[in-house]
Amino acid sequence: MNVRIAAILAALSLAPPAAAQLRLHVMDGPVQLMKGHETVPSIGAALERRAAARSAGDASPATIYLAHRTYRITEPIALNAVLVGEGLTIQANPSCEPVVSGGRPIEGFEEQPGGTWRTTIEAVRNGEWWFEQLFVGGRRATRGRHPNTGHARVVAAGPDNRTSFSFDPDELPPALIDARSEVVLLHDWSTSRVRIGSVNDETITVANPIGCKAPHYAITNFEPHPRFFIEGSPKLVDAPGEWALDRASGQLTYMPLPGESIDALEFIAPLAPALLHATGTRAAPLRNLHLKGVRFEHAAWPIPSYGYAEGQAAFYEKRDVEGSGGTRDTIPAAIELTWCDGCTIEDCVIASVGGSGLWVGEGCSDCLVVETVVRDVGGNGILVGEAAGRTVEGRPWWQSAPEQAASANTIRRCRVETCGRRFFGAVGIWIGLAQQTTIERCEIRDLPYTGISIGWRWDETPTPCRGHVITGNHIHGVMRTLSDGGGIYTLGLQPGTILRGNAIHDIRRNAGRAPSNGIFFDQGTSETLTESNVFWDIDTTPLRWHWTYANRVAGNTFVLSEGQGIARYNRAKAEDIDYDDNKTLSADGWSERLAREIIEGAGPSKR
Repeated sequence: MNVRIAAILAALSLAPPAAAQLRLHVMDGPVQLMKGHETVPSIGAALERRAAARSAGDASPATIYLAHRTYRITEPIALNAVLVGEGLTIQANPSCEPVVSGGRPIEGFEEQPGGTWRTTIEAVRNGEWWFEQLFVGGRRATRGRHPNTGHARVVAAGPDNRTSFSFDPDELPPALIDARSEVVLLHDWSTSRVRIGSVNDETITVANPIGCKAPHYAITNFEPHPRFFIEGSPKLVDAPGEWALDRASGQLTYMPLPGESIDALEFIAPLAPALLHATGTRAAPLRNLHLKGVRFEHAAWPIPSYGYAEGQAAFYEKRDVEGSGGTRDTIPAAIELTWCDGCTIEDCVIASVGGSGLWVGEGCSDCLVVETVVRDVGGNGILVGEAAGRTVEGRPWWQSAPEQAASANTIRRCRVETCGRRFFGAVGIWIGLAQQTTIERCEIRDLPYTGISIGWRWDETPTPCRGHVITGNHIHGVMRTLSDGGGIYTLGLQPGTILRGNAIHDIRRNAGRAPSNGIFFDQGTSETLTESNVFWDIDTTPLRWHWTYANRVAGNTFVLSEGQGIARYNRAKAEDIDYDDNKTLSADGWSERLAREIIEGAGPSKR
């Protein structure tokens, strides 16, 4: 929030009451408007005008209308309870699709010998800017990498199984490796991204340890020869559509796709760290914020200087330069709501961002996300609730203040797709320690790991996590890269959680160690009901139970190939699961017509 808005809001408690509903149109030039409507030149100016009205005592609902254009920002739109007052709507004008972009256009490309294009970005050379995503003609361009597709394999880990490994020079020519690249190593259900420190013969030494502090994230814990690739150096730009940025020179190199013209393409790099923050407090929640019909895109999240060691679901380990501190934080989202009540995001698009898409976080209640698309994001698509790390009165918040859990939030008729573009352990929708979340009639597809993840406690200890309803969703084409997850993944004691009427299919057996399933009930899962779901085209078993307790499975349809079972049990007892009135069908006689109602009813009706 800028200083001018803050000064205006500081005077609110002294202002007399006033009554006038504010309607602001953000557009260029004078326009004939209905009485009571005003024009302003920018979103920032609209918020200043709202702040001025609030200082005059006008708390009544206001509306900011956005035109059919791109509004470029360098910092997130910052909203608080005082500014919003009794309500604030930011919406598209009729028949318009406005774009709020945190990106900056890149220009000045010149053709180079060898077919690449190149430009110099002074802000990068001066150390003022760095980015790790580039969007070309609306498409996320591929950062230069080797191999160009697939992965290489670690030959052997170094002595500490953390900071070095040998490689096969036939898979990865040593001449391609330098300190401008990072290693991307795939664990079973997570990813590490760490910069290269040096290369000696056929051994790479990384600048920071690979994997989280826990022993099972060591290089070879899950597989003796895990998958990896390198990414980022200009040396690696050798295929059409690839790009790289050199930090020292500020030079951006791009190899065009066939038919692309240097004069016709738009290049956008993310600059703003986020796009919108709506922040209330426990004492004064932000109420009645409504976003409607707006496209939000281009937010930056480069990996930290100490690298990225992911634990699970795009929660990464915070470190110092010497190693691991062990605490974990989530990748930030382009849009974040904190202590918000009764807010809506409707008919919006969140796309092309470096971190996660949307976070309905701490203390949020009765918020609705509907008819919205989240796609092409680096981390998680949508997060609801929070993890366990925050403290209240010196204790974990979920123990000392469980009433602060995000509650009664709904995700309805949304599409969440192509998430985890950079951080492959990300999920489509993550529900942490929250309660009574509804995910209803959404389509979730094309993900490297899990579709919907529920819970954040690896045992049966009671937490606020309870009463979620996951119903009528179409979940398919997930678990494309990693393993040990599923269309739906659950953790911990969850009394009253219901997984009902979902269609889950196209779950492949991938290159990781552990299987992937239709639903993976992980450690501590208890007191859930799984009913009336349809499972088909799943390479392993539709269900898997790991160290779980009493749960009920009723009225589901399992389409099985010859010799395929319904469930697998890892440290779980089959007798703890109450199976009732489930049906199995042969894959040979199966038709998706039986799931048509679910499929056709899931996802946005307009997009």
